[in-house]
Amino acid sequence: MLNLSERLPANVFCELINIRNKLRGKKHRLSVTEQGSVYRVSDGEHQLYICRRNRHNRSKRGVIAGIEELARHYHLDLLNLGPSDLLIDCGANIGELGAWARVHGLRYEAFEPEALEARCVDLNAFGGAPKTRRHALWNVDTTLRFFRKPGTADGSLIEFNEYEDVVEMPAKRLDHLDIDVSGSRRVVLKIEAEGAEPEVLEGATGILANVDYVTIDCGFERGKERADTFAATNTFLADQGFRMMKPNFKRMIMLYCNMDRVSQVK
Repeated sequence: MLNLSERLPANVFCELINIRNKLRGKKHRLSVTEQGSVYRVSDGEHQLYICRRNRHNRSKRGVIAGIEELARHYHLDLLNLGPSDLLIDCGANIGELGAWARVHGLRYEAFEPEALEARCVDLNAFGGAPKTRRHALWNVDTTLRFFRKPGTADGSLIEFNEYEDVVEMPAKRLDHLDIDVSGSRRVVLKIEAEGAEPEVLEGATGILANVDYVTIDCGFERGKERADTFAATNTFLADQGFRMMKPNFKRMIMLYCNMDRVSQVK
């Protein structure tokens, strides 16, 4: 059931949020774009596009501050990344890490199957150009059911409780898609697949030898049991020659390094 704020017309919702933010001393302001489906969050200097109303508060200390906080959750601040490095974002959502990549000069490849989120990735990471790959990722090339709960930004190829609708969509192996890693000093693979992280990794074996770091959300999102995927992903990455570099057991986001490559990076 929609709460009151979700039932309000988009322009009214934005006006109310902006009044509240001004009274509370928060930096960000909200406006509606694209027939009410996409919102612009602005702090006067930077902007971020969102498509789920409740995400605006991530920018309460400023757009860049919110983006940098997410990058820290994924341990990207530890890697000294910059121009000539590549971030492959599997499960990009609205592309906040794409905006981070733009700020730091990284090349960026984004995968996001949800249409509205993918449009936001285009706006946040690619200046509006339709470069986000609207692929679901799996361990074989096939067609699968995608279970959706858009209001809470949940969507998975694995059925979970209280999903709102289901659509069929093509799913691809990551290593069957054309990703140009040539000329990249470092390659970072970020995965957040709502519980399907083991399958995404299994579908990436053909490129893992070219990946320096994997940062992966293996939290409690798999299926109806809301199981974590840490044991499966940790074992898989260890077998592929990766070693855990930094854990975050609070958010269940782990950073791994490729032992065959990281020692060679200058």
